[in-house]
Amino acid sequence: MENITLKPLFYISDRNKRSIKNIEKKLDLLIITDTNAKRNLKIKSKVRSIYSSLAIEENSLSLKSVENIIDKKTVLGDRKEIQEVKNANELYEHILEYNWKSEKDLLKAHTLMMKYLDDDNGYYRNHGEGVKKGEKIIYSAPQSILVPSLMKSLFQFLNDNDGKIHPLILSAVFHYYFVYIHPFSDGNGRIARFWVSLILTNWNSKFEFIPIEEEIYLKRQQYYDSIAECHVNGNANVFIDFLLKCINTSLRKLTAKTNQNIKLNNNQTKIIELIKENAKITRNELANILNITPDGVKYNLKKLVDYNIIERIGPDNGGYWQLK
Repeated sequence: MENITLKPLFYISDRNKRSIKNIEKKLDLLIITDTNAKRNLKIKSKVRSIYSSLAIEENSLSLKSVENIIDKKTVLGDRKEIQEVKNANELYEHILEYNWKSEKDLLKAHTLMMKYLDDDNGYYRNHGEGVKKGEKIIYSAPQSILVPSLMKSLFQFLNDNDGKIHPLILSAVFHYYFVYIHPFSDGNGRIARFWVSLILTNWNSKFEFIPIEEEIYLKRQQYYDSIAECHVNGNANVFIDFLLKCINTSLRKLTAKTNQNIKLNNNQTKIIELIKENAKITRNELANILNITPDGVKYNLKKLVDYNIIERIGPDNGGYWQLK
């Protein structure tokens, strides 16, 4: 067997670093304490992730149909498409049982994702593969004889850089080079997106509530274009930019939804109104107007910051409050 080593090429730009900080900040502000809310959000995220990832691959089932299949309700539809949902649900339901640094686990995941759909599920392809646009081949994947050594070196890259490269970057680099290798006859995109969610959920459990696949689906033309541009450029930079934007947007939407359920007390409501009138209002001024202690003001301001409703711009002396 011919042996070749894959050396992922990418550059972490200042813009990437700012995106990572924004994502980390949004994750810190995403506070869900209610057990039922957590469970419901997790289920909704899984349904939307599965629906979106399959829709990218032209599965025609509606979001409601996917939800019903997952709830074990009878759905009329194409048998193959229904099986795709069942397989994906079983995989996502047990996401934390997979080791993102294990090539063996990736093959196990593909076996399940493509169960009853492919004869060679769980095995790397033994034939050429390409991506078509109409009748024209726009991308030819590496020869099948190279796939085992390329995949081995890709997982070596993951293991070597665990703790060295930020998981947000690592997941994007893995996704791009995985689809570049295109190791399977079918299911490459589904597995690539699942592995991104796996890496990120292991890094921060709040990703259980974030259907990144949905944002990729909504931006699917940009998704394809960013991958194609990386093929031309010979590095993963454009795809890193794309994925970080998707994650940022997914988090912003989720934060907005969870904040709709926040109940503010009277002092917090009044603080918001006072900040609207005067962004430079001080803590002492707030305490005097509201007739509460400075500690009470500090407590309520912190709650509003945690709820992602206000933020402090600049230092305590000379800065100002900004409504978000």
